[in-house]
Formats: sequence, C-alpha cells, structure tokens
Amino acid sequence: MKIPSLSPRVGAAAGYLLCLALVPVYVNMFPIWKYLSTRFGDTIFIFLPAAILLLFLGVILLLYCKFGKAAPSIRKTRVTLGILLCCIGLLSSDPEFPVKRIHVAEYAFLCLVARYAMSHFVHGPALFFFSAGFGTILGVHDEFLQGFHPARTYGLRDMTVNLLGSFGGGLIWHGLHLFSPGRGSSFGRVDAFFLCWLSASVLLLVWPVVFFRGLVIEIWVTLPLLAAPVYYFSFQDRFTREHIHGITVIGAAAVVLAAYPLLTRVPGIVFY
Repeated sequence: MKIPSLSPRVGAAAGYLLCLALVPVYVNMFPIWKYLSTRFGDTIFIFLPAAILLLFLGVILLLYCKFGKAAPSIRKTRVTLGILLCCIGLLSSDPEFPVKRIHVAEYAFLCLVARYAMSHFVHGPALFFFSAGFGTILGVHDEFLQGFHPARTYGLRDMTVNLLGSFGGGLIWHGLHLFSPGRGSSFGRVDAFFLCWLSASVLLLVWPVVFFRGLVIEIWVTLPLLAAPVYYFSFQDRFTREHIHGITVIGAAAVVLAAYPLLTRVPGIVFY
C-alpha cells in the first residue's frame, strides 16, 4: 500500500501526535462504556469488542484489496498469527469487566498509526517491531494515567492486553505490507542490547508499582530505566543507521514513564 504524499517529517509528526492523542482518549472513554452498560447491560461487552475488532480488520482488508493491488502478496502466516494474538488478548481480559476487551482493537489501531508514522524512516521487520513496541509503551502510559484517574485503576493484566493488541495488530499490518516501502536491515548487537535493556527496565518499573497503590512510589523503581539515556548517548553513533529513528522514539516514550512515580509525591494526587 502506498504512503500518502506527505513529507517524511510532516507525516511522521502527524502520526505521532495522533498516537499521543489517542491515549488520553482511550483513558477517558469510561463514561461512554458506562452509558452503554446502563442502556444495554454488561452482556453487550461480551460481543461488542470482538465485533469492533472484526469490523476494523474488515475495513482494512477491503481497503487493501481496493488500493493495494501493487503490493506484495499477503503473508498469511503473519496475518494468522496476528489474529491469534488478538484473540488471546480478547480472552485474557478480566472476565468481570468484559468492556476491557476493547483495548485489543484500540491498540491494534494505535499500532497502525504508529506504523504509518515510523514508515517514513524505518522499513522491514524493524518497522513491525518498533511500531508494535511503541504501541505497547503507550499502553503502559495508558495504565499509569488510569492509576491517577479516580474512576480507574492501574493493572498489569490490562497492560498485557494492550501488548497483545499492539503486537497482534502489528503482525497483521506487517503481513499486509501496509506502509512498507522497503525491506530494511537486520538489528546490530548494540541495537539489540539497548532494546533488551529498555524492555527489562520497563518491566522492572511496571511490576513493582502494583504494590504502591495508594502510596508514594519509590524512586528506586525508575533507576534501571534512567540508565537507558546514558547508554543511548554513549553508543548513539554505533546504532544501525536505519534503526536510530525507531530506537529514539521508543526510548523517549519509555524514559518518560519515570515521571509517574514523581507525580505520586505531589500533595493531593493519589495513585490507584
């Protein structure tokens, strides 16, 4: 599928701004779901999230068939695996709150927007990894913001559903070759080590935070994450040239997570 004729910087900036705007929109959709629950009962959420996901995928496939005739053939294995991950995400959500299944469709869509934004600078398998990873990190931001929302709570289970939606959607978009102008290059050792450190440091932040509900979050949980910028700026010239954009974007999105524990020290702010 061809990329719309925007300059790379404008297209990427527009895509990233939309991704960032979607997160607070997702967090504040609670009144809509509450209205639908009051109007139709909770039973509607057993089917509605899956129906929305299927409708969304159907629209994408229809557009692909209409405008993507010049694209390479569909990689059915990737698409099938992506659909499987989305289904696991739907089944993994809290059964007591079936509305949370909507997160799968939300983050599959967010990953698509992220893929468009990154496609101006990143190609091939790296485009899949960085766009899905960026969507996953924004899913972590989503949960932290919910932790500061009086009607919501921070939860690892929802975070996992966000991850499955993002990577499931990412595999589908990758299998359909959406916004894929080139093959790209493989990851170097410096790239891989940084990304592994970043992933581990995010995990070491989000897991202990569960035990700080209603409390001030200790600063020590952020220390591994705060080491990531030191590594980035020390080895910036050794990253693979084609990957530096994706590494910078997801690195910046991850490091900002360290600000949330500081917010719990502000009087009047409670973390749920």
